[in-house]
Amino acid sequence: MQVSTVQPVFKLELNHKVTPNVVTIAKYDGTHPCLTASAGYDKIIIHHPHGSVVSGRAQRSQAHGEVSELNLSQAIIAIASGPIKPDCGRDMLLIGSPTQILAYDVHDNIDLFFKEAQDGVNVIVTGNFGKYNEVVVIVGGNSSVQGLDWQGNELFWNVVGGKVYDIITFDFDKDGENELLIGCDDSFIRVLKNNQFIVEIAETGPVVCLATVSDVRFAYGLANGTIGIYEEGIRLWRVKSKQNALSLRWSGDSLACCWGNGRIDWREGNTGKVLRRVQMRMNAAAMLLADYRSVGAPDLVCVSDRGEVLGYPPYQENTGFNATSKKMPTEEDRMAITELFNKKQALMVELQHYEANAASGSTSLESADRPMTAMPTNTRLQVAVSAVPDEGNLDLAITTNNETIVRAALILAEGIFETGETLARHPLPAQLRSILHVPLKPPRDVPVDVHIKALVGYGDSEQFHIFELTKQLPRFSMYTLAPPSLANTKHGSHVTFHITERVQRICIWLNQNFLLEQEIELETEETKELNISFICLRDRTRLDMDFKADGQVKFSTTDIRLAGDLIQSLAIFLNLSDLQSVAHFPEAEKKLRAEMDNVSEIGEMRSRLAAETAERAQLITALLPAAQDAASYDLKEMLNRYKEVIMLNEELLMGCHIRRATQEQAVTSLKNLHTVLQQATRLRVGKYSKAVVSASRKAVRENNIEALIKIIQVGDS
Repeated sequence: MQVSTVQPVFKLELNHKVTPNVVTIAKYDGTHPCLTASAGYDKIIIHHPHGSVVSGRAQRSQAHGEVSELNLSQAIIAIASGPIKPDCGRDMLLIGSPTQILAYDVHDNIDLFFKEAQDGVNVIVTGNFGKYNEVVVIVGGNSSVQGLDWQGNELFWNVVGGKVYDIITFDFDKDGENELLIGCDDSFIRVLKNNQFIVEIAETGPVVCLATVSDVRFAYGLANGTIGIYEEGIRLWRVKSKQNALSLRWSGDSLACCWGNGRIDWREGNTGKVLRRVQMRMNAAAMLLADYRSVGAPDLVCVSDRGEVLGYPPYQENTGFNATSKKMPTEEDRMAITELFNKKQALMVELQHYEANAASGSTSLESADRPMTAMPTNTRLQVAVSAVPDEGNLDLAITTNNETIVRAALILAEGIFETGETLARHPLPAQLRSILHVPLKPPRDVPVDVHIKALVGYGDSEQFHIFELTKQLPRFSMYTLAPPSLANTKHGSHVTFHITERVQRICIWLNQNFLLEQEIELETEETKELNISFICLRDRTRLDMDFKADGQVKFSTTDIRLAGDLIQSLAIFLNLSDLQSVAHFPEAEKKLRAEMDNVSEIGEMRSRLAAETAERAQLITALLPAAQDAASYDLKEMLNRYKEVIMLNEELLMGCHIRRATQEQAVTSLKNLHTVLQQATRLRVGKYSKAVVSASRKAVRENNIEALIKIIQVGDS
């Protein structure tokens, strides 16, 4: 890895502070690229090195001659650009505020559309998606994603499980049409196709950035500092850093990663190995890929939060960054020699450990049965996982097959431990045994790979052997078989559906997805029905699954989320493309009614507050000239007028705080509402799930609560 050989090909100063992740590069005249960024609460700056921006709103900045300022009346949350207008090669500027979306033609100074966004705006992207012929505006909110055309008309809408952080268009299934890859704060990467989610990839933290790498690969970054690459839905590699990834871009033959502290890495695409690294003088605000020099090749445009802009050429595997790079011809050879030298050093240290261990065994061990290496050659590490219902967790037992002891263990797992992904266990010397117990409590129903590194030896050993094993926890490992003595509580919450599948296949699915002491087997080959009950270790709730001979299936549980996860898992295992169901979840229906009432009340309150604010603003507008006129003939009248203005201004400020609190309540209620709707869609598969989304959107618009309840129960049939 080299640091000093990377030199920027251009550098400039904007003389403005830049808001992180609110930056884009656009060609407003169709030819010349302009860097556009948020420079504060309600101000946008446009850097136009190739000529002035023709706009009545953008005013030339006094801090920089090549920068224009565009002032708005609302906070700027997200910006994007793209040629969304048909038969027009120019890019349009898209601006997202907490409650609104503005599409603005910078060149002609025209608003294309101005649209309300009740669910908020977190990210805006443009691109080709699905069967839409035109470039689509895609908006990610607090719990939903929607597509708009160039006039602001809604093309599609869907709910997601959390706040949307990033969206990219990517041909995931290689059918010639782009799908949407959506990264959310619920630690899932979702793939949206034809307005239905076809794949959900579970990760270990909120997904904050995504990037296209090639036709079959895409990169991702998490809030916990993890970055990696997926190839055809399978993780190729990943690495973790203490810093947070701000942006990912595929540049040349490597993956460029910009970290929040201003560090930029170029990593090898197949392994994630760092090829080059530079450090900016300040924290980073954005990293974009654009031909900002208009030379025919895109550069990495890195922007700091203080307005410094650096451009780096794409990294090529054979030639480095450019022909003028200071890379020596023997650099690859030196790197190979260094790697071999490091391996040699590691092997020498390991050999010294073996020799010291043998010497210790020959001098201090009196037992003739113990070999000179102080470790039997047949020593094996064994791992078992079992449920502990009384403690509400899983027990990971690490043991050896002889009298050796487990001195310490390091367990690496994704999303299990509250303090991170690693847990170390090292008992006191008086408590050393040949078995070590580690409690596990997965918070989510996803498969988890548990990697174990254990130090094994004898109690009086000074050096230990390292054993490594991997144990996979099934998706529903936190559910254990209910004892026969446990009474069945009647709660009435259930979902039923019909499948045509042999019960033997159902047993295979249960054995693969649940943690069972003994695999489920049918009493006879002629058995056509199966009834089984589980207890959740987290909250002691009951799950009953009944599979009838006629194909009727019933899942009884109070958790609608769990019911959806079970149906999606079973549908994937049985390769079901479409599945309809009938559901009855009184608690979810009650929650839905409450959230719909809240949304309606908040909507009416917002309208009333907006009217009152407009009325007070008009009064202030009328009182200020009257106060100025009264100054020439009656000072007392002038003071009274200004007192009224001050009182109205205080009322405006109070109304502003109320409107802000009301907006936060509206966002929370909408998020809870969308969560219930998403859980309802997961009770169906394929076209039935898609129909639920469309029908739910229509019912929410019409404020039809009864229609929503019916959609949850029977779908859109």
